[in-house]
Amino acid sequence: MQIIKYFLIILLTWSVSAISAQEVLTGLSRNPVLKNAPIDKTTISSNQKGGQIEIKLPMLEDFSIPTFYPNKKYWASKSVFINRSYAVNPPSIGVATFDAMNDTGAVYSHMGSFSSVADTLTTNNIRLDSSFGSIQAALNPADSVYLSFFVQPQGKGASPLEGDSLVLQFYNPTNSQWNSVWNIDGMSLDTFRVKYDTSFLQIMIPITNPDYFTSDFKFRFYNYARIPSADKPSWRSGLHSHWNLDYVVLDANRSINDTSYNDMAIQTYQTTLLNDFQSMPWNQYQAASSAMMNYGLGVNYKNMDDISGQKNVNQYFYIYDLWTKTIAFEPKPNPSAVNISSQAYKTFIPIYSATANDPAYIFSTTAPEYPEFRVFYSIYTNTPPPDIISSNDTVSFYQNFYNYLSYDDGVAEAGYGLSTPGGRLAYKFTLNVADTLQSIQMYFNQTLGNANQQYFYLTVWDDNNGTPGNIIYEKSGLRPEFENSLFKYYTYVLDNPLAVSGTFYVGWRQTTKDNLNVGFDFSNIQSDKIFVNVTGNWYNTGYKGSLMIRPILGQEQNAHVGVKDVIVKEQNQASFKIYPNPNDGTFVNLALEGVSNSSDAKISIINLQGQIIHQQDYNTKLNTNSFSPGIYFIRVYDSSAKLNLIQKLIISR
Repeated sequence: MQIIKYFLIILLTWSVSAISAQEVLTGLSRNPVLKNAPIDKTTISSNQKGGQIEIKLPMLEDFSIPTFYPNKKYWASKSVFINRSYAVNPPSIGVATFDAMNDTGAVYSHMGSFSSVADTLTTNNIRLDSSFGSIQAALNPADSVYLSFFVQPQGKGASPLEGDSLVLQFYNPTNSQWNSVWNIDGMSLDTFRVKYDTSFLQIMIPITNPDYFTSDFKFRFYNYARIPSADKPSWRSGLHSHWNLDYVVLDANRSINDTSYNDMAIQTYQTTLLNDFQSMPWNQYQAASSAMMNYGLGVNYKNMDDISGQKNVNQYFYIYDLWTKTIAFEPKPNPSAVNISSQAYKTFIPIYSATANDPAYIFSTTAPEYPEFRVFYSIYTNTPPPDIISSNDTVSFYQNFYNYLSYDDGVAEAGYGLSTPGGRLAYKFTLNVADTLQSIQMYFNQTLGNANQQYFYLTVWDDNNGTPGNIIYEKSGLRPEFENSLFKYYTYVLDNPLAVSGTFYVGWRQTTKDNLNVGFDFSNIQSDKIFVNVTGNWYNTGYKGSLMIRPILGQEQNAHVGVKDVIVKEQNQASFKIYPNPNDGTFVNLALEGVSNSSDAKISIINLQGQIIHQQDYNTKLNTNSFSPGIYFIRVYDSSAKLNLIQKLIISR
């Protein structure tokens, strides 16, 4: 799961016993992603007029570039959050989500139990005065300019209530007024689906007022939201009234029926190739490597055009070893080719054997410890017309083997707790080989006024036929603690290392009825490993997800910090574009974005065999005359490892 903003309250009605009434899922008072994201001080020089960034038609924005904030190429404001996790069945990977938090991740100070304006997403100035094709020409209402976009209430978040809404306004430069042109009232996703028979509704807005056809036109979206009352401070959240926005297109020569696009777009993503675990120690993996692999994982994509006939799609899959800096695995053949009809969906599940006669792939490396891999899924079609957006053709994730066990992907989407004094929470882990428990990491969500900082007993249990058994370790006087860093877990070190084998459980026994609000990950469901005891008997949780609790194993008390963790703050705004791509084999342009200093940057060109075939200092233009037709990876990096970006390049003569 990419890094996300959403920590919602989910108040579910369960027909189970009193256990469910004692479990609490809440949202957060602030978003630690935005709270700790570095302030971007870079300057964008392209398409600027008097210091203002300009947009020239067509405007094509599907939020598929994985950054926290909106792309500065298009957007002047940044209070919404760009993510890949909170939409249900989006048109393409990545959405902009509106809620009740500002761009620092904190609840808007004016928010209350009555609906108020919250997030705003405003464009830069748009050149509606001219078209900029081979011949520059004036634009006017007769050019049939339309703005289109897809919208969804709630998604995987909190439903906008009646009286909440999402609003679209156009800016009239002639009188400096914002004019409301569209809005939608709050409702649940279920109600939305019944009403519109879709998960995402496409909206088409014609631009007909002559006053808008200037060099200073712009538009904005904003939402009305509210938060609960403050009678339960350890439960209170600012993330409510969620709206997901996707696939914004502004262009001329369109019509009301212009609702399809020449685009093959990935819609879903993966975060692990392991069964259950997101990360695990290398020795635990090697002890049962084949059993640890999940070979049924893939990504979904859609052909968004309406052209009759089929398109041929090449599906690529790679595993890249970050230690050797080579491709560790690719299936044969790679790519695999399929045909797809217009408006159709495909699921791409790679073949995890090099050939039909080879065993299924398992991770292997020469790394001395803590192996790290990057896994790529990519699609490409050479059936004309070409894709209008290339950034939604590739998704990737890091597969890390560190010194802890993790079911969660490191991002809290909610907060979990118990509301009973003496309530016990136990989290089940099973080892492949005996090991040593050194510490327990927990990520607690920070609530308003730190109201969840209540004392608890850190507890470890052995196993009793599949449920927590005897207490084998307990430590009093602890409470939720917070690290001032991006989703950084707090480490509770055991007084002495504890030998563990087979199945064991880690968790707490609490002293008050307050919700301790540990991070809860909706994307990775491990509910059968979460046990609750508030009545004297152990039961599985009634909620679907995983807890952000991680046992640290081995000889070190602190969790290993890997390459991805070190560089994520530097990279979260960094990206680079390649164009034209596919390339005709003459030259390619490279554009680094979100990087303040590229003087130390290098370029490596890697072929499908994992060989580095070309290296040079970073330059905005790369000669590709000597490259044979095929697929390559372009890696842009620097000596400090703060910059390490990879993009796919296709040479097609």
